[in-house]
Amino acid sequence: MEYITVKEASEKWKVSERMVRKYCEQDKVDGAIHAGSVWIIPTEAAKPNEVVAKPVPLTPLANKVVYQRQKNNHFGIYEYIQVNLAYSSSRMASNRLTREQVMEIYRTGKISLAFEPMKIDDVVEISNHFRAGCYMVDTIQEPLTSICFRKLHQKLFRGTVADQEGTLHIGEYRKTPDKFGVAASAIPSALNALVLEYEKKKKIALKDILDFHARFEAIHPFEDGNGRVGRLILVKECLRHGIDPFIIDDKHRGEYNRGIASWGSNPVALTAVAEQAQKRLQNQRQTLELMEYCKRKN
Repeated sequence: MEYITVKEASEKWKVSERMVRKYCEQDKVDGAIHAGSVWIIPTEAAKPNEVVAKPVPLTPLANKVVYQRQKNNHFGIYEYIQVNLAYSSSRMASNRLTREQVMEIYRTGKISLAFEPMKIDDVVEISNHFRAGCYMVDTIQEPLTSICFRKLHQKLFRGTVADQEGTLHIGEYRKTPDKFGVAASAIPSALNALVLEYEKKKKIALKDILDFHARFEAIHPFEDGNGRVGRLILVKECLRHGIDPFIIDDKHRGEYNRGIASWGSNPVALTAVAEQAQKRLQNQRQTLELMEYCKRKN
């Protein structure tokens, strides 16, 4: 990889050298390295997104999720999202734990012995997904950034076999060609442009979040885990913008993947999958709210 100096980046991005250093110090420049007393910057690194989005006031649902996260409440909507998002999203990535086992890990940090061999990574990845879910809720009002993407990826894969063996560079964009995504050298600029376009919108609707998701997956920024990162972002952005959140069930994996692949020519397919998932979560919310009401009455 080739690098440029702060001065060269300053001339390229048309900002002061002080601003370039500030970008680097705030971890806003992908791949920037602090070498001694100077910063060196990858030649292909994109100028950081300068759009500063104002925090969106929390909706009643988002507020409840944040409250239950802070209180570590069980049996509420926060737990439901954590468990079912971890289960369904990881299941799409070939994790073989059952929903009951995922629930047990979430509530107790333990898992009962299974009657068949269990991959250590399956347990580690589920535990990691819960941590990524916590980060998702803790940053629920924050705009999307490359830092958000890389931190989610890092939390998802920390301590896995691939991380320990160094076969997966966690929290880093892929350096190798990929038949599903853009060229590795184009990833930072492609994501920066996507985020800039998205965050500039005055009003975010479901179609905007799905558009971001489909295009993020098309860029395919990481060597592994793109879907899991993308689906965490889906839920975060729905909660952030007051849109009914949804979890893509593993049973609808085929329709979901086909919807992403055909988004540019046929947005109806992915929209239908999302709306069906919204209805399922809406029904679950009603059940949980009824249970909470009955509990208060008793």
